[in-house]
Amino acid sequence: MKERELDDLAWSANPHTWRNNRGAVKTPTGYITYGLPPPPHGRKEDEEDMAGGDRIGFQIVEITPSMVGKKIAVFKSIELKTKGDRKKPGQVKWANFVRANGGLAEFWIEQADGSVKVETE
Repeated sequence: MKERELDDLAWSANPHTWRNNRGAVKTPTGYITYGLPPPPHGRKEDEEDMAGGDRIGFQIVEITPSMVGKKIAVFKSIELKTKGDRKKPGQVKWANFVRANGGLAEFWIEQADGSVKVETE
């Protein structure tokens, strides 16, 4: 499965998420960084730096009776892993950060048989 196909599956199941392209572009006056979280300023990114999910957005959650059926949007991050790809320490750090602060974080991992396993912990 190509990453684009895995991304399409994740988007179909999570339509309130968008691609989180991260990086930096050199300009005449310095670098402009983009994405969540932004890459480090002034140095090359390494595996230990917190790295945001491939898709970010929100999931609608219905609140308990104390809020009388209102709904809220909860931040969500999805990291995509095709066959042979692995979780990097910075990606796990980001997922743990999101979860620790009330958000949802998932890893969508392609299995050897072509199926997809969704890890939420």
